[in-house]
Amino acid sequence: MTITRGRVWKLFVPLNLALLGYVLFFAGLRAARPGTVFYYTEGPVLGSLAALEATGELSSLYPADGWTEPPVVLTLYPPLYFVAAAEVDRRLGSEGTFLGLRIVSLLAFAGVLGLLAYHAVRRRASGAWLLAVGGAALMTPALFRLAGGAQADMLALFLTWVGLTAAVDHEDGSVRRGPLPLTLAAAAFLFAFLSKQSFVAAPAALVLTLALRGRVQAALAFALPLAAAALAAVFLLDGLTGGGYLANTLGALTGDASFANLRATLAESEPLQWLPVVVAVLLAVRGHMRFGLPEIYLLGSAALHTTAMVKTGSSVNYLLEPTFALLFLAVLRGSPDASANRGASAPRWMGISWNPALIVALALALPAVAAVWRSAPNVRALAGAAGTAQVAEFAGHPLVAPLFFPAVLARGGRPWLNDPFAFGAMEETGKWNPARLVEDLEERRIPFALSTVDPAYGQAPPGEGSRELVLGYFWMSPPVWQALNGAYTASVSGPLTAWLPREDESQ
Repeated sequence: MTITRGRVWKLFVPLNLALLGYVLFFAGLRAARPGTVFYYTEGPVLGSLAALEATGELSSLYPADGWTEPPVVLTLYPPLYFVAAAEVDRRLGSEGTFLGLRIVSLLAFAGVLGLLAYHAVRRRASGAWLLAVGGAALMTPALFRLAGGAQADMLALFLTWVGLTAAVDHEDGSVRRGPLPLTLAAAAFLFAFLSKQSFVAAPAALVLTLALRGRVQAALAFALPLAAAALAAVFLLDGLTGGGYLANTLGALTGDASFANLRATLAESEPLQWLPVVVAVLLAVRGHMRFGLPEIYLLGSAALHTTAMVKTGSSVNYLLEPTFALLFLAVLRGSPDASANRGASAPRWMGISWNPALIVALALALPAVAAVWRSAPNVRALAGAAGTAQVAEFAGHPLVAPLFFPAVLARGGRPWLNDPFAFGAMEETGKWNPARLVEDLEERRIPFALSTVDPAYGQAPPGEGSRELVLGYFWMSPPVWQALNGAYTASVSGPLTAWLPREDESQ
């Protein structure tokens, strides 16, 4: 049997279309369940949004008091994502839930897919190729978690792609040449930066592309106003928040650079799944590549986010933009169909003609199917009612996530503290003083707290910190642990420990 190029895509297009539908289904499921926490980092994001929605002031989102006065909020993202989510919540009356955050992310995700399809149509790229690459890549954990999740990454990516679309259409003559397309690109890149600071590879790639083509004046005219606007926005935000913006986004968490961080992050991202996608795309477009915008964007984004993983690690979110930069390269540089079956006849094995199209399709589809199969138990838990933390009521206070969120939202809607891992790490490195929290615990001002720490385990052993104990270190650090055990009674129920104030002995 000879499997031709056309037959290959007929075999694999339904599979990859199903993979794409799988991602879209669970992105919609997250939005449809605004009271369910699907993974840890959504909790701190909702805590930050709760601080903003309670007062409507950026100073609540970026406190400048050294994280001592409640709400104790550490917000690492710029404000655009939170402002957009707050507006959605205001219109829908969904404050205190994930709905606004997830709707913004889901719309941004749909926008990125729409722009991907737009570029494929403009360049007559194979629809099957687009489905094969997109379906497989979207099943990587870094992307699957962020599709419709309460994270700023997808909004920043969509705005980046709006800028890239204006830039490439300007370069290939799809739109009228002139200053307007590059102005639109600069505006989109600025908004992307104000959604998440790390999305700066695309404007740098465009500047370098213009310069390499001899358009130095255009490169400077694009770069200088954009850089000035970004710096002005940063210092304006810092001024409006009394110094809280820079303290939160740049000065809060610093760690030692280590290749162990990179290894841990790559291991968590299941490289056996996405590495074949990278290899397949690069092999398929190798005859069409040149040192242009998509290539420079991919290299720059990969270098920037690899550096971030070496520095901080712990987040497969860093793979989001490089993966989509790879998709951008794939669709702009054409389909593998154009170069398949060239030259000598393809080798045969077991009666099958192993042409490049078949190899590419296998390399893209099969690891993604394997990832779906491995995650089947988690998928059933997400689709069902059990196995996930819920936004709930406890002692009359709304919770963000009992499993991950350390205490209560204050009665006015503001969180006491929004990220136990971050504050545990800052306490360990001397960047946060827990004295106010300890005082409130000793005075029993906090009505209750929930954690996943077993009180029988005891105080954090000497030499063990947030890297070893992760979320648990916040609760097990000596001052917090001693205050909890001195003023509260621990009650264990399943994976949760509820800490309730002790009654006075005199009563």
